[in-house]
Amino acid sequence: MDIAVKQMEQTDVIVVGGGVSGVAAAVASARQGAKTLLIEKTVCLGGLATIGLINWYEPLCDGEGEQLITGISEELIRLSVKYSYENLPAKWGGEGKNPIRYDRFATSFSPTIFALALIEYLEENNVKLRLDTLATYPEMEGSLCKGLLVETVSGREFFPAKMIIDATGDATVCHRAGIPTELGENYFSYVTHELSAGLSKKLFETEDFYNLRHWRNVGSSLGGKGHPEGMGMIKVTSADVITDYMTLGAKRVLAHHKQMDKNKKDILTLPTMPQFRKIRRIIGDGTFMGTEDGVILEDSVGRFGDFRKSGKRFCLAYNTLYNSCVDNVFGAGRIISAKDEGWEITRVIPVAALTGQVAGTAAALCINNGCSAAKLEVKELQKVLEANGVKIK
Repeated sequence: MDIAVKQMEQTDVIVVGGGVSGVAAAVASARQGAKTLLIEKTVCLGGLATIGLINWYEPLCDGEGEQLITGISEELIRLSVKYSYENLPAKWGGEGKNPIRYDRFATSFSPTIFALALIEYLEENNVKLRLDTLATYPEMEGSLCKGLLVETVSGREFFPAKMIIDATGDATVCHRAGIPTELGENYFSYVTHELSAGLSKKLFETEDFYNLRHWRNVGSSLGGKGHPEGMGMIKVTSADVITDYMTLGAKRVLAHHKQMDKNKKDILTLPTMPQFRKIRRIIGDGTFMGTEDGVILEDSVGRFGDFRKSGKRFCLAYNTLYNSCVDNVFGAGRIISAKDEGWEITRVIPVAALTGQVAGTAAALCINNGCSAAKLEVKELQKVLEANGVKIK
């Protein structure tokens, strides 16, 4: 059966995925004058930070007092608490209420309010937004991606574009465009937000809405403690894997809730996306391994630390965001070319937002210069990033 495809208006840059890396990429692209469209398959922005309920913005600093990540990533951490509660330390511009357990540039935030603020942020930066739109396949002509086929309630549509940024979290667009990729391995993790009578009392006494939400993880810790016995590491190879993962989480949450007094506890929110940490990443022209602490790279396009450890300082190499086998597709967020410890370090919110800003800026410059991702002069990209608040070295 032939299905008609509606041809849509051409745009300069399409960003696929409305998580923090996608938002950062779209804003960065639009600020460089590119006509930018952000496509999101759900009806809510923020990805794992919002509908994934991982509402902790990891540190922008090195843990020893130096801020490493700046630019749009800093804009987004401040946006995350602009209209909601926070526990950002006063040292980093917070109100100093209920500070987090260490004095780093990090904070908790309301995932629901942050999701609303992201829509306002995109509108203020002239990004066109399309929700409930599933990008399915890139149309390739040799090494050039001509645009994206999408599925919507109005049918099948084709969006032509000059540059594409994959911020999906699973590298679907890059993978289907022919960029080599690698699957990640995941422990089982399922976080919900719950409210108990005790927390309600504390909220009433303190009037601090940080006490509204309590993380309940019925899965494993970062290091795998709590991973179901007998279950191997999880690779996301099919919709069946995602279905099994989400239903197991739901069953475990319900089993826990059944043990409690139903009149003294409620589940505020369930995740509406799987909370995998590492699904699939690209194999780029360069790869960040996580062993490059203190190394200053000539092609650096940003600085970052390790959210788990103090004193670590890394450079983001431009060539981790693309593979030169495809001319005009970038990866951003937790799908960049990072391996082993490097993947663990780069998959979190502040670094994801940094990679988004770099990809969005680079995409716009590629259009202006009429060149591929691999042919863009890094020095020009560095100059523009620095002018837009990014710390390069």
